Amino acid sequence: FGYINPTVTGPIATTNAQIKQYDAALSAAQRFEQKQAQLTTEAKALPQDGVARLQSFLPDGVDNVQLILDLDAVAARSGIKLSNFVTTEIKGGQAASVDANGTPTLALDNGQPYDSLDLSMSGTGSYTQFRTFLDAVETSLRPLDLMEFHLSDAGAAPGDGYKYDMTFRLYWLR
Repeated sequence: FGYINPTVTGPIATTNAQIKQYDAALSAAQRFEQKQAQLTTEAKALPQDGVARLQSFLPDGVDNVQLILDLDAVAARSGIKLSNFVTTEIKGGQAASVDANGTPTLALDNGQPYDSLDLSMSGTGSYTQFRTFLDAVETSLRPLDLMEFHLSDAGAAPGDGYKYDMTFRLYWLR
């Protein structure tokens, strides 16, 4: 009894506790692998054209140059001439927190899982051309919000059209 009790309550008990922890970690890893396999199967079952549309609707990054080229193409089809492009990124920080179950979560300063970018530009053209441009932007797949808009006379001669100073906000996932 003098030899067995200290051995069972000492090193053997510690080793059994470690084994239980390792078994729990192994079980969690197996559940993770099963969930990963299930999600991979579900992702492969999604139609690729739908995934591409979703990616263009709310991408996981922003390509300033491509966005400007896309807007310029829409403007050219509408008859508007765009110039003076300026981008300003709206930054939101991240903060880690723990939920009621003790699970770590990622909370963003603005409470949203996305970032945004303001794109300011000028355009010249007639009112009808501008309406056509806005209709095309409104029905585009990429969500853009018109944040600011200023209208002024484009030139000294009548019929030169108008100058439109506008700021759009676009979004992407973090």
